[in-house]
Amino acid sequence: MLRRWRNRKAVHPLPWMQHLFHAASTSDYRGIPTYVCPCGSDMFLIGAIFDDETQEPGMYLLDGVCMVCGAIVSVPCPADGPDPLEANDDMYHL
Repeated sequence: MLRRWRNRKAVHPLPWMQHLFHAASTSDYRGIPTYVCPCGSDMFLIGAIFDDETQEPGMYLLDGVCMVCGAIVSVPCPADGPDPLEANDDMYHL
């Protein structure tokens, strides 16, 4: 019976994240908060706690996982200020 259990293929509970099981190595880009992963994706998986009254995130973790490549990144928070990529963009001041 244990042999059957060991030979079972791991299944991710979220089917649209199954591809992350097959990633060769996960990159770690934590440190500077970013709105966009180096792979170009802007969607991250984060841990959050929702407020009972407003039903909006009341607290969230600042470590996120890219939904496309599985890289670990630091996600921004309001205390970080405006997007540094936009603030340093030449077109920003026009």
